[in-house]
Amino acid sequence: MTKRWILFSAAFLCIISLFFWRRSPEIVSVALLFDGRDTTGAVVSRQALQSVVLAMEHFNAFSSSWKFRPVLLSETDPSSALKAAAKKNVSAVVGGISVPFPSLLSQASNRFGIPVISLAPGSFLAKGDDLVFRPRPESGGRTLGAEAKRRGMTAYSAIVSGFESGYVQEFIRDFEAGAGAPPRRTMVFSGDLNKQIDDFERIAAGMDAMLLVLPDWLAAIALRELRLRKPGIAVYASNRAVSHRTPLLTGDTGEGMVTAAALLRDWFPGGSGFPRFVAETYGEHIPPITLSIGYDTVAMLGAALDRAGTTDPGAVARAFSGLERIESSAGPAALDAGGDLSLPQGTYSLTKEGWIPITRPSASLPASGAPDEAAP
Repeated sequence: MTKRWILFSAAFLCIISLFFWRRSPEIVSVALLFDGRDTTGAVVSRQALQSVVLAMEHFNAFSSSWKFRPVLLSETDPSSALKAAAKKNVSAVVGGISVPFPSLLSQASNRFGIPVISLAPGSFLAKGDDLVFRPRPESGGRTLGAEAKRRGMTAYSAIVSGFESGYVQEFIRDFEAGAGAPPRRTMVFSGDLNKQIDDFERIAAGMDAMLLVLPDWLAAIALRELRLRKPGIAVYASNRAVSHRTPLLTGDTGEGMVTAAALLRDWFPGGSGFPRFVAETYGEHIPPITLSIGYDTVAMLGAALDRAGTTDPGAVARAFSGLERIESSAGPAALDAGGDLSLPQGTYSLTKEGWIPITRPSASLPASGAPDEAAP
């Protein structure tokens, strides 16, 4: 009887142990590549990377397979940064929205065999033979230009940043394609700002709209001065203007400025899921437009890890190339042949409370990524 009881007890304990046993999650080291330059767009770029770190923490709370661990790179040029990342045995590198040498980033990803998730938009990183993947390949310029045309814009001038000339030129080209017309005049807003502000009245003369391709605080300054000189003029801005500072700096003059960005599902800005986690833990200073970038970055990386079944960077890179769909901040979304996430673009209007959507997602995402119908 005693022997049977011992065997029964041992078997019972084994069953209980198997029931409660869980495989320890594997640590996934992810390197963060900041833009070390002290540029006017630094806040926007750093908030985008901050949203990635917050999304890692959010995903860690739900995943039993992987636990993300951010690793900060002190190197700022792509070649040195990825070389250092390879020595740290990271599974991937995440780079900010400012890429000083995009061609070097592509070359370095191949050279060191490390997948890079770049937050920078634009076609200058759209290559099919590298290991660079993007959650935000579209600049939003084409969607914004189409919205301006829908609103009856006939003539506009552009005020642009003196930094990131490649991005600025591409955004204006995209906006022009959507609007069907080029800007009448273009001003580079840098250097002696007071002297250039005096020229705002001249550059806005005869225009019914203005396009701002500027980082957040410069966009806020330009908008305030334009509205003081020409009240009621329509103002469109690239999503480089989106940060927590924009509504604070513009005040009442910021009402109605329009930008374009990835169109979020209704639940995302509404205080549930990831935004609720961020709000309850860290506050609400990062706009949902920016938070969604971090969420989609980690969603892409998590899907690649699940497909690869390992943290090896080479296997993760190959898994990225084979991904077809992920669950994004906009709902189920496809990845294109280059591994970039294809999301519908929407338009947002600035209010005192922040950016609110003008267009909203439909029940199913359009395959082309085109904006949905405008909300009333």
